[in-house]
Amino acid sequence: MNPGAVGVLPALGSGLTDLRRTGQDDRLLRHDLSAYARAWARVYYFSYFDERLEDFTDDPLLLERVRLVPRRGPWPSRLYAVLMPLLHARRFRACEALRVEQFPGVVPALVAHRLWRVPFVVTYGYHYGDVARLAGSRLKPWLLRRLEHAAFARAAGVVVTSPETEAHVAAHPTHPRLIGVPNGVDTSRFAPATTPPAARVVLYVGRLSVEKNVERLLDALALLPKTRLVVVGDGPLRRTLEARARALGVAADFVGVVPNAALPERFRAADVFVLPSLTEGHPKALLEAMASGLACAASARGGIPTLLEDGVSGLLFEPENPKDIARAVGHLLDDRALAARLGAAARRRAVADFDIDRLLAREVEAVRAVARRDLVALFEDYASRTPMDETVPAFVAERLDGLLRSRPRSVLDLGGGDGRYLDFCARALPAGARLIACEISATRARRIRARGFPVVVARAEELPFRAGAFELVTFLEVIEHTESPARSLDEIRRVMAPGGRLALTTPNYPMKRLYDARAAWRARDLRRLRDDPTHISPLSAPRLARLLAARFAAVQLEGTALLGERRSAWVRRLKSTRLGRRLSNKLFAVCGPGE
Repeated sequence: MNPGAVGVLPALGSGLTDLRRTGQDDRLLRHDLSAYARAWARVYYFSYFDERLEDFTDDPLLLERVRLVPRRGPWPSRLYAVLMPLLHARRFRACEALRVEQFPGVVPALVAHRLWRVPFVVTYGYHYGDVARLAGSRLKPWLLRRLEHAAFARAAGVVVTSPETEAHVAAHPTHPRLIGVPNGVDTSRFAPATTPPAARVVLYVGRLSVEKNVERLLDALALLPKTRLVVVGDGPLRRTLEARARALGVAADFVGVVPNAALPERFRAADVFVLPSLTEGHPKALLEAMASGLACAASARGGIPTLLEDGVSGLLFEPENPKDIARAVGHLLDDRALAARLGAAARRRAVADFDIDRLLAREVEAVRAVARRDLVALFEDYASRTPMDETVPAFVAERLDGLLRSRPRSVLDLGGGDGRYLDFCARALPAGARLIACEISATRARRIRARGFPVVVARAEELPFRAGAFELVTFLEVIEHTESPARSLDEIRRVMAPGGRLALTTPNYPMKRLYDARAAWRARDLRRLRDDPTHISPLSAPRLARLLAARFAAVQLEGTALLGERRSAWVRRLKSTRLGRRLSNKLFAVCGPGE
């Protein structure tokens, strides 16, 4: 299990409330979020609704590891997509990677990537511009093209669900990194019926909108006597389609939205599944029909021909020709042996290639690889571009001197940087004392070795040292660079010897940002507002106090760099108070372990 955090972003304007309306909330919870919860210690689900996870599931794993981040404020969805990373900045910055479920939901990921370089992986499931054009929009296709250009150029990976969408995205001039993961289906839940249905029932499952082409399906079924159509789903054309079915004399039951958990019974009660779409990517409803062993007739458009082989695992038709639709559907209704053979072949294909848990495991591993690679790359890039300050701040030097007077025999400088604190400690340690650095960046580790100090390349959350190994651990201006301050402190406590000490400094957010704004104003330089991109876990004084108090019996936490302290003794006395800590630019702590 990855000890960090991953963020999951739904489609624009969506959330569990929206998915429940379309019957898809169970699928997301049962499979997608569960897969990420098994792989990460924390999963953030950023919703466009004011909702609670407890209202949708009682699964212990999800309730333990998934944090649903509800909508904040009355913003329209498109504006909220831009503001979301700012309103929930701490959670976005804590994410090792963002997983965008549908391409139109990519805007928050783009903002988080721009601000904090959080890597993201986005699904491109079908031609979104084609759907917008079929709906009659002229502006949306242009906007989607612009969004494609921005997202593809910055994405750590683009998940493509079919060879057809893969070819489309691969031809894009930004040449994005492609991750081939088709949609999956729960092949144990969606299974064949034990006895075939007695009636001539044709089933359609999907949205009732222009691109789904249900109007021509009704025209086709008007040519097939004694046939009943069951329509599962909802959408803007529902009333129009109901009226058209009555006018054509087609026996059609529009049953509305059916929860995903109840869909298997619908498939098992049908003779034929039909999907007449004008454009498709890798349709989940078709996969569910195939897994159910149902004879399928579908349009020869988009990614459908990569799922159904005409005459082998289903029948394909030209969706703009009602007579061709009627031909395919009628053939399956009239020839039961053919329908059974094609349904069995479709079931074999679904089980072999589209098992949802196996495919989600592949997707999760791809996202984990992106998160690991981008985090290391972030620190290496920063180390190569940014030299460390060689000066030890006066307030740190004064406090370190006090700690070093106890002449510790073993010292760990965690986050050794370029070695300035190592030099400082080395001058005060007794002969034979061990002084070791630990750095996440291989570039900085080489610089430390060049100064003559031993160094280990490792993360603060996973220290490769035995328990009780060090009498003093220095963690100076480092905790804000860790993926998990809590796990880093747990590891430090583990490697500290009985009676050992931790010395820690960190900026105090959000006061640091106010000081940055003050500096930018004085310099008339907005570039001073840019934060260090490696500050992925900024801490405020109250949060740091809580983290330390939960792990150490003795905690001395004080503020430093308090505005006005040079001119006022009263301000200087504030530094060790709770108010002073909150108002300070930086914090310094000395901690000892509990019993």
